[in-house]
Amino acid sequence: MSKARTLAYAWVALALAALAWFGSQQLGSNLSFADCAANGPLETGLIGLVALAVALGGGLLSRRVWKKRDPGAEGQGFAALVGMLVSALLAVAIAFQTAAAFIIPECFA
Repeated sequence: MSKARTLAYAWVALALAALAWFGSQQLGSNLSFADCAANGPLETGLIGLVALAVALGGGLLSRRVWKKRDPGAEGQGFAALVGMLVSALLAVAIAFQTAAAFIIPECFA
């Protein structure tokens, strides 16, 4: 893999985690506000699981870059490490948001 491609993979992995968290939060809350009676824990749980898979996939991609980094290439290791850490942090956020769908009653106001 070329140096530019490896660096791009590391930053794409970071973006995947952020987009997964954003999508999970926005889709889950928008479904609740748009039609609360039709949205329940199942829908929000499925959205959370998909977002969690995307965030963890980004973390694994960053890990792959971390393991194959070139010591002479500036930025690769840092971008991969940041991608792994942000993926882990946002995976926790997604898990907590998804768990809240099962704890808070439907149409809670």
